[in-house]
Amino acid sequence: MAESRTRLVRLAERSFPRRVRFLLDGLQERTAYFEAALGQLFDEVEQRLFKQADCARSNEQQARLFEAIREIKRGKADIVPRFLMHLESSLALLNEVGQAEPADASHKDRNPTKLELVDSRDLEISLAIQDIGNKSEIRHTTALYMLGHRLGVLAGRPPFETENLPLGPLALARALQYALSDLDLEQGDRIHVFHDFDNVVMNAIGPFYETLNRYLSEQGVLPHLQVHAHKTATPKNGGARKAEASEPAEETKAEPSATAAPARASSVGTARPAATRPNRSTPMAHGADPANGLAAADAERDSELFSSLRGLLAERRRALNIAPAAAPAASYMATREDLQTVLGGLQATPVASFQQNGKTVSRSIGHLKQDLLNQLRANSPEGQTPIIAEEDSDTIDLVGMLFDYIGQNLSSHGSSRELIAKLQVPVLRSAISDKHFFTQRNHPARQLLNSVAEATSTWLVDDETDSGMVDTMTSMVDRVTNEFNGDLSLMESLLDDLGRYMSQVTRRAEIAERRHIDAAKGRERLDLSREQANAAIARLLKRGKPAPMVRAVLEQAWTDVLSLTLLRQGEDSQAYRRCLAVADQLMQIGVSSDVSKVDQKVREEVRSGLLQVGLHVDEVDGVVNKLFDPASVEKKTSHTELAMTLKSKPRLGSESATPAKSTGDSAKAEQSTPLTSEEKEMIQRIRTLPFGTWFEFVTNQQGSAVRRKLAWFSTVTGRCLFVNQRGARADEKTIEQLARDLIRGQVRIYKQESENLIDRAWKAIMGKLQQFTGQSSQPAPA
Repeated sequence: MAESRTRLVRLAERSFPRRVRFLLDGLQERTAYFEAALGQLFDEVEQRLFKQADCARSNEQQARLFEAIREIKRGKADIVPRFLMHLESSLALLNEVGQAEPADASHKDRNPTKLELVDSRDLEISLAIQDIGNKSEIRHTTALYMLGHRLGVLAGRPPFETENLPLGPLALARALQYALSDLDLEQGDRIHVFHDFDNVVMNAIGPFYETLNRYLSEQGVLPHLQVHAHKTATPKNGGARKAEASEPAEETKAEPSATAAPARASSVGTARPAATRPNRSTPMAHGADPANGLAAADAERDSELFSSLRGLLAERRRALNIAPAAAPAASYMATREDLQTVLGGLQATPVASFQQNGKTVSRSIGHLKQDLLNQLRANSPEGQTPIIAEEDSDTIDLVGMLFDYIGQNLSSHGSSRELIAKLQVPVLRSAISDKHFFTQRNHPARQLLNSVAEATSTWLVDDETDSGMVDTMTSMVDRVTNEFNGDLSLMESLLDDLGRYMSQVTRRAEIAERRHIDAAKGRERLDLSREQANAAIARLLKRGKPAPMVRAVLEQAWTDVLSLTLLRQGEDSQAYRRCLAVADQLMQIGVSSDVSKVDQKVREEVRSGLLQVGLHVDEVDGVVNKLFDPASVEKKTSHTELAMTLKSKPRLGSESATPAKSTGDSAKAEQSTPLTSEEKEMIQRIRTLPFGTWFEFVTNQQGSAVRRKLAWFSTVTGRCLFVNQRGARADEKTIEQLARDLIRGQVRIYKQESENLIDRAWKAIMGKLQQFTGQSSQPAPA
């Protein structure tokens, strides 16, 4: 990363006048404040990551969070020194900051409609840093303003702007960026650390800036500096729009008091008086609300982003030679109120379906736009044709492209498309009235649409439909269509309800998955125990020729007794050794004279053992009586009857193993085929996959696929357990089968998306629109 290559400068390497060096050393000493502050920050970061890991929805996500915790613990000792070194470097370069160009040059030259290629990771970090700077500038305007003037005196230059201020909010955020550059963190985790830094450190940074100002004041640097705030005149309504944009209605200007003019400049040596000029980081005028200033800046940025989207739409129309329709002579422009009124009526009507190419399709935004025009025409003044304003028309088209993308990525379940179609009108009404829908990820309408779309795409699958979930989500969406009148608080409330419901669904799925994993582990232990018991009985049978009746008991019922004893007490237990001794005693039963050689205790032990493996008392007594009756031993009919009785009874664990029978049969066939080198490499890759990895299983020749999660696999037997989204057992394969299916393309590893559905939609829409502008990439709107 770029920040890891930053060359830092030490104060000792710079040549400053003695007085300036003394003051800079004093400022550097006071940055020790961040040792405790950063310690508290990373304690909070670790606690947050632990909580997120505890609530993780998958083993993969949990493993990633624990890896982030380990990485932070590994590099924690270096974070504070690197942070302080970066701050020292910003002080050492005090007289070089911002000399290349005027502070406001970037603002004058900025073209809000210019499209540039930006790495999305760098963009996210840059936005996080800028957000920290904006918030801190509002919170601590006065302190930053005074510090900028005092450091300007030390540097012998005009006062520092906030963005260039050494030890200012942006300098602190960049120091954090440098301190984190050696940590191997996921981009999302890195962004979260910046948010935590803002909440933990920057929220309480006020005393630090007060300390710096007090220190410089006590050392004679502008000791009488005062701040005077006044308002400029409000522009006339008839003023040009450019003037309104460049000079807000209430702009604050702060100036140092005249008594501060001497500034003790002579005591510093190289300082010169600071020019009095407007400052972007000056205190707000008396009675002004800092939040209003921040909101105005956000609104301006959002307006620019929406304008960029509209510009791309215009380029698309030009490329496709779509000329704007000429307005009829007798026409009128529909107002936003007109649109909201008509859409409110359409919202209350059932969603209609249409026939397209012989298939029934849900209503699209294009259909909705036509219905809107028809309703406007029906209610228009006589003889006048309604026209939708270009901005509103673009809004409808953008929302239409969004819903088209969502429709292409929904499951084929009918309820999914019905639920999304019901949200078309409420979402469109929100977008028309509030353009933040396009630019802010946390917009309630945008979040609700994303939550419903992702929930239906994940949980509503044709062959695994949960009628309770369909009813619950339908009820929530119906509340939107029945009650929404422009108040976003309704959507926020439903978002909370949906979040709680999906948490319950996820929790139930996790519990079901855990039960199936435990059952699979139990089956594996039972199979291994049965193999060991079969081998032990086979060794005994090779040593002699017992009566057929005894062979039937040993191979059927007593093998289960040995398996159960191995499971419960282990191979080295006294109980297991005694079971083998009983089997050895039974081997002596061959003819009538041999029965007397069997220990009399064996009869009771055989009876007790058979009762543990699922035989009824009457059945056990019948087996024991025949086994130890010399007359029965002599009769072949007794042998046949006993063998048939035992074979008709279910074996230990046979009920739980039944679903895997076909898998086991196919597994034996697969194992009989030698593995290729490619298959061996694939097996090694599978063994490195974490539990919780999702796969797609192709179900037909058309390429339809279902998603399954690898809940567990055995490192001993290679058996793999797959579950569906609800945690229900869906399939079992051996690792060899899975490797071969992956190579054949019958199974694919599913790559989890890092962005939500709406963000992916905007990225795809922007990419599609940029094809008409010659641009290859552009960061999608927030």
